[in-house]
Amino acid sequence: MKTASSLPLPLRKCLVGLLSLILLPSWSESVHAAGGTAPIYSCTFGAGGWKRTDWLRIKNPMGEHFGDWVQQKDCITNDVPKGIVPEKFEGDFVNTYSSMVYKEKVTGNVTITSTMAFTCKMAPLIVLAPNFPENAKGQKEYGEHFEVVIFNEGVNVWRYFFKDGKLAYRKAAFANIPLQKNTKYPLEVKKTDKTLTVSVAGHTFGYFDDGLPDAFYVGITGCEGLNRFYDFTVRH
Repeated sequence: MKTASSLPLPLRKCLVGLLSLILLPSWSESVHAAGGTAPIYSCTFGAGGWKRTDWLRIKNPMGEHFGDWVQQKDCITNDVPKGIVPEKFEGDFVNTYSSMVYKEKVTGNVTITSTMAFTCKMAPLIVLAPNFPENAKGQKEYGEHFEVVIFNEGVNVWRYFFKDGKLAYRKAAFANIPLQKNTKYPLEVKKTDKTLTVSVAGHTFGYFDDGLPDAFYVGITGCEGLNRFYDFTVRH
């Protein structure tokens, strides 16, 4: 039986052309179905589905706790106090805080998606941050940044900024949407120029802010309770 390399050159070119006609449309359709472009980065957080070396762990500057991530079979969870029932640390922003961002900055218009869940009332989120000041211990901490947070009453967008040399924050946007505990929600945050468009549970709203950076890191934070994260994707 002849191999492709043993065929005459004109016949080989014809074969390559035919394969292109067959394969390229199916590849194009799969990319379109996934959101229009190949992702900048994509992973699942199940065991073996991601690499810690692809991420930078970032500290909350408002406390000493520097939470890591706990690997579960099909997801990761934030580091929470041991031996305490979840209801006791629900709402604890400092001591339940674990956060990380993809190690490479992204630029321009991007869409970030992550499937997440909360076990009581709050508060997994997607974060966008332009840079990270280092503390006296050499740990990277959040400075100015944006958080898009889901919880039992809906979605909040928090804007962190420096005021009088200290990190301050305000609620910049919100949507009242009843969300259920222990339920997987794909949260989508689309950054287009100076606008964020947030979608979750069939609801969408927009938020405009001149302070949105052109180049930034994207990632996830679990806090104010036990949170689960199942996947993460960022694409242009």
